[in-house]
Amino acid sequence: MSTIIARPFDEEMQAALGEIVTAYHAAELSKREPSELPEQLYVIEAEETMVGYGVIWEYENGKQLIQKAEKDYFSDDEKYLQKDFYIEIKNKKDFIFIEALDVLKDYEGKGYAASFTNWLKAKYPGKKMYVYTLGVTRNFWYKQGFEVLGQTAWMTFN
Repeated sequence: MSTIIARPFDEEMQAALGEIVTAYHAAELSKREPSELPEQLYVIEAEETMVGYGVIWEYENGKQLIQKAEKDYFSDDEKYLQKDFYIEIKNKKDFIFIEALDVLKDYEGKGYAASFTNWLKAKYPGKKMYVYTLGVTRNFWYKQGFEVLGQTAWMTFN
């Protein structure tokens, strides 16, 4: 049984992420400025031990995610490959972007990531959700009911 706890992204959280070596995004997140992340990160705990975490953005309009995607995900020479993303997102309102969902290596395969996505679906019922996937994670997102967004690395739910 896991619990999801909102924790502020502060120096303590940065230090905790900086010590994690078995999760994909931890080192990169630990080096970010507080303004580059939401005010809170969501920690997945099991028996009072951090087993993973998620970074979730709540956006009011598509332009906000387009700006983030162009800054963090698209190089100038590959933007044209993302036309399905631009078409889909430009007029969207009030949606969720899952920037990171990591489970520490020792806890992988125990349902914690699925539990987190189920928690998100319950927390934001009916809201559209987006995630930028890497090839190795795409099957996980399929199992969670997400669909590929056109010919892109983006996936969507709802």
